[in-house]
Amino acid sequence: MADSRMAGAQRRAWLSAALLSVALLVAPLLFWLLVPRPAPVMPARREPASALLPPPQPERAAPREVEVEAPPAPPPPRETTAARAEPVRGVVLDPEGRPSAGAVVRCRDEPGMTASADTEGRFELPPEADGCTATAAQPPLGDAEPTRLAAGRDNVLHLVAAGAIAGEVVDQSGRPVEAYLLAIESFVPAAAAVRGSADGRARQVTDPGGAFRLNELAPGRYVLTVSAAGRPPTRSSGVDVEAGRTTEGVRIVLPQGATLKGRVVDAASRAPVVEAQVELDSVTSSGANAISLVLTDANGEYALEGVPARGPFSVRVRHEDYMAKIVSGLDARGTGSARADIELRMLDDGGSREELTGIGAMLSVSSSGVTIAGIIEGGPAASAGLQQGDVIVRIDGENAKELPLADCIQRLRGPVGTRVSVGVERDGQVIDVTMRRDIVVR
Repeated sequence: MADSRMAGAQRRAWLSAALLSVALLVAPLLFWLLVPRPAPVMPARREPASALLPPPQPERAAPREVEVEAPPAPPPPRETTAARAEPVRGVVLDPEGRPSAGAVVRCRDEPGMTASADTEGRFELPPEADGCTATAAQPPLGDAEPTRLAAGRDNVLHLVAAGAIAGEVVDQSGRPVEAYLLAIESFVPAAAAVRGSADGRARQVTDPGGAFRLNELAPGRYVLTVSAAGRPPTRSSGVDVEAGRTTEGVRIVLPQGATLKGRVVDAASRAPVVEAQVELDSVTSSGANAISLVLTDANGEYALEGVPARGPFSVRVRHEDYMAKIVSGLDARGTGSARADIELRMLDDGGSREELTGIGAMLSVSSSGVTIAGIIEGGPAASAGLQQGDVIVRIDGENAKELPLADCIQRLRGPVGTRVSVGVERDGQVIDVTMRRDIVVR
């Protein structure tokens, strides 16, 4: 009986355990079937930084439609066409229409913008030369007429034909001077665009009739200088030369010169200076001076033949042991002779090599005329306020614009203590000053 009850209890225990196991297996299945399944979770996708949404912005009212005026269009660039971006090209032709190899083309508006023609006469300038006014030069021909250049077309510059001067040199009685030096003293071009330059080198002329001819001259006005033994440099009047023509019948009268005599001595000891050189100074800017220098003798005496018989002139005296000296304001006054005794000072350690009497200004020729190229410190010109670049327009009330360089130099020089009035042009204004000439050491 007890065994039966025990066996029944065991069966109930196994049955309970089996039911519990089944319940544990069935419950998850029922939960999976009865509860709704969530949407599958997808892995996050990486977006590029540019695709990220902007941070949330505060709310604002819906924008109203407003009529906005469009900004003005920017101005077009200065160079808009292909042609204007191109170099400026052209050709230079001689008076016969042939290519002029080696001619120099120059923009007047931009002096630094130049080009040289090749063997076919062709030239090329940068695009910036478009619209400039240009000329071409190839001495001895005359410069081409000013021509406005344009990019994109074949520009043509025509050189002007050369001219010539033919004439004779005679003495005061009309007899021909058979041998002399001839040079171009000054040249003023016919056109403002042409540069005022000419070959001023002196050339020896020998002809029984005193005849001469200068060929291949650019159009313009010329002044010639002639000199011969015993005859000081003499200038012609202005001679006009036209393109392709010869100006004939030019006659230059070469007068006999005077003789300058004197003695050169040591300024301290009064002893004669032997073998000092005495020569004309600044009588011409061309070098056509046939008057040779002379040396002092054992007594310091000299005789220089062929100095100007009239008008002021200067002589330069040099010796290796002494400072050079320019003696100015000399004038034979038509008497045939003049005298000048000269004292020289020994060289010292101060570095000065030359002394002269004048205003202390150095002159040169520019396109504006005779110009002050430098001022000597402490001289009369410096004290009077003259400046480098001043153009001399008057000397002692006389118009100096037409005077050659040599004439201006002689008129500004003179004896110590004498006065000279000078008018100079500066910045479009004329300034008149009066100075007392003095010894200037340089």
